[in-house]
Amino acid sequence: MSILTIQRRLMEAGRIRIGEKDPERGYPKKLTTFRLTSRDRAKIEQAAELWGGTVEPWDSPAGPQWQVTTDASALDVVVPPSEMAFSQFYELWSAGGCQRRCDGVTEQLTEGPCVCDPDDRECSIHTRLSVMLRDLRGLGLWRIDTSGFYAAVELAGAVEIIAAAAGAGALLPARLRLEQRQVKRTGRDGKPQTFNFVVPVLDIDVSPGQLIGEAITKGAVVAGSTFKPLDAGMAEREPKLLEPVPQSMEQTPVPSVAEQATTFPERKKRSNAAQPIPDTGVEPRTVDEVAEPAVSREDLEAELMTLLGPDPDPKATMAVLEADVRRVYRLMDALEFPGWRGDALHTVLRKHFGAEHVGDLKKAELVDFCQRTWEAARKAVLERPFGEEQ
Repeated sequence: MSILTIQRRLMEAGRIRIGEKDPERGYPKKLTTFRLTSRDRAKIEQAAELWGGTVEPWDSPAGPQWQVTTDASALDVVVPPSEMAFSQFYELWSAGGCQRRCDGVTEQLTEGPCVCDPDDRECSIHTRLSVMLRDLRGLGLWRIDTSGFYAAVELAGAVEIIAAAAGAGALLPARLRLEQRQVKRTGRDGKPQTFNFVVPVLDIDVSPGQLIGEAITKGAVVAGSTFKPLDAGMAEREPKLLEPVPQSMEQTPVPSVAEQATTFPERKKRSNAAQPIPDTGVEPRTVDEVAEPAVSREDLEAELMTLLGPDPDPKATMAVLEADVRRVYRLMDALEFPGWRGDALHTVLRKHFGAEHVGDLKKAELVDFCQRTWEAARKAVLERPFGEEQ
């Protein structure tokens, strides 16, 4: 028996990556095969023997590691229980680290409500999947991180199916593969343009019939696969479509509406309810004292000029660039500049980049968008200096 308040997990042996930094441009570029990184050189060397590639040292942000870009675009994996394997949040990152981590309703870092506009989120999706590499020795997990939309929705669905099968007493053989995809969007010149990207896909090596129980053994993986049962002595169980409900789970009669309306649960009393609340001697604040002061037009103008002073930094993180460009649009809107009102940001994105949200842009496109925004905002301020009538 383990301690109930301690969450179980396995060590992280390394990362599975689908991109790398271009040494010439300095921007991330996609790969057609998986790249593995780890602090453990022995694991990377074994991975190179299994899937090809050359073992190289890697100067990672977390310190010296080892890496290999394999020849494999698909890996045989085992997915552990979902609480160890999968997480997904809206996150906002800056040079200081993660500023927000939200599930769409609650912001996890502050335990407060989500602060993003659902139609214009500052945060982007971050999906993390941890798996065991089937043919690599050891129990450590290998994590793959992605911020793509297609990976977010598809990996979540696959993990849910695998978790349901694991609940029936089976571990499913799975394959993690890289899938090259294309979408067509309107380009900067208004013409259709094809965009190529890569999506990590998680699939299982069993048929739907096996998945619903025709070949699943209790405490073992699917019979007939390359995985061996955990207990070879256990016989296959016959699938049971319906089972009687245990006596302890039988439903009690539901009271009528009239009974519910006239019956109220007894309220629990506080343990210190009999003790009077001590007087603090402090006068309560008025409504005017509690209300937040309104931001003056002069403060908005000063903030805008501070943002537009230097050119956007191409070396800044994408989270910082996204936050700055959104703030410029909001300030220009608040100061009532013509052409910057309402949905102006999304209009420009659709017209010049064929995108719906800032988070859809790649790094080079985001830098270009910031530069365009800075030039247009500075021109608008020169044409209509602060203080002039609309």
